[in-house]
Amino acid sequence: MQVSFWSNYHQVGTTNNMIAVAVYLAFRCRMRILVAHNHFDRSTLETAFIDKSYLEHSLMDFSDTGIDALSRFIRFNRIEKDEIACYTTTVIRNRLDLLAGTRITNMDIYQNGLKETIHLILKSAADYYDLVLIDTAPGINEVSRSIIENSDLIAVNLSQNPYTIDNFLSNYGNYMDKAFLIIGKYDGNSRYNIKKIKKRFRLDHIHAIPYSTEFADACIESRAVDFIIKNLKADKNDIHSSFIKGVAETAESMLRLLGLEDKYAAGGQGE
Repeated sequence: MQVSFWSNYHQVGTTNNMIAVAVYLAFRCRMRILVAHNHFDRSTLETAFIDKSYLEHSLMDFSDTGIDALSRFIRFNRIEKDEIACYTTTVIRNRLDLLAGTRITNMDIYQNGLKETIHLILKSAADYYDLVLIDTAPGINEVSRSIIENSDLIAVNLSQNPYTIDNFLSNYGNYMDKAFLIIGKYDGNSRYNIKKIKKRFRLDHIHAIPYSTEFADACIESRAVDFIIKNLKADKNDIHSSFIKGVAETAESMLRLLGLEDKYAAGGQGE
C-alpha cells in the first residue's frame, strides 16, 4: 500500500506529520515500512533519522544508496523484489527503512530522470514493503502527480487557516475520493478548532496532529525515533499526550482506510 503525504501549501508540517506516523506505526504494527520523498531541496526526512554530520560526510558520499542510485539502476535493469532494500538505510530493523533523497544539484536533471523511473521505483517498493509513505513535494509537478495518482491514499496536510482548506476543496476536488485530511501544527486553542472546521466545511473524516516544539526539535536533531519511543505511552497528564494521541488516531484511522488494521498492535514492538 502507498500513501502520499502532500499539501497544496508549504509549511504546514507535512514532513513531520509523516515522520511521526511512520515511527508510531513501526513500533505498533507488524509490517515493513518505507519512507521516502521527492523533494529537490533538502527535506527534513533524512535529518530526522540520521545524524547531520554522518548524512553530509558519510551516507551521501556513497553512490550506491538513495533514490539517485536506485533510479540509475532501475533505468537499465530489472530489479528483484528484495533488491530495493539494498538502496535504503535501516531506521528500525525489519520495521522502518529510509530511501534517501537526491544529491543532484540541477533540478531539471533530477526531475527529468525521476520522471522516467518513478513508476518503477514505486512498483518495486510496493512489492517489497507492506506500506510506503512518501513525503510528496507540495503543489503539483509531474513527478508529484505521478506519485499521487499511484497512491492508494492521499494524506492531505492542511493548516487551520480556512482559506487553505477552501483552496484545496475548490481546486483539488478530484483528490477527494482518495483524500485523508490532516490538520498539521494544530492548535486546540485556535478559534478554528477541529470541531468548527468539520462543521464549516462539512468534513466528517479529518484528523489533527497538534504542534509539538519538542518533536520538531527532535526531528532537527535526528532524535525522532527516540522521542516517539520515550513518549509512546504518555498518559493524559503528560505534556506530550495530546501530540501522541493525535498521531495515534491519525495512524490508526489511516490503517483502517487501507484495510491494514489487522497489522496493528498485536506483535508490535510497542506492546
